[in-house]
Amino acid sequence: MQGKKTGGRKKGTPNKSTMLGKSSIVELLNDYSNSGLMSSDFKILDPKDRLYIAEKLMQYVMPKMQSTSLNFDDSEKGKTIEDTLSKLAEEET
Repeated sequence: MQGKKTGGRKKGTPNKSTMLGKSSIVELLNDYSNSGLMSSDFKILDPKDRLYIAEKLMQYVMPKMQSTSLNFDDSEKGKTIEDTLSKLAEEET
């Protein structure tokens, strides 16, 4: 039966152990935050460590920006930005 699924979880069904692990972590962090200890522990840290932790936490709530670059060769000299943008738009479609 190559290529045909014959058992196990159906597509889209969440893994129970993964769900249990995630919910345990969320509950633990909620308790820690609600106790007020998280804020006080965060304030006790050195500024360098606070920034490090803040950056790590931001990764879970903000999308990372990706850098982009444009490479121009000699054949592009003399073209306007409008010409270049039109050419790039054509390549995307």
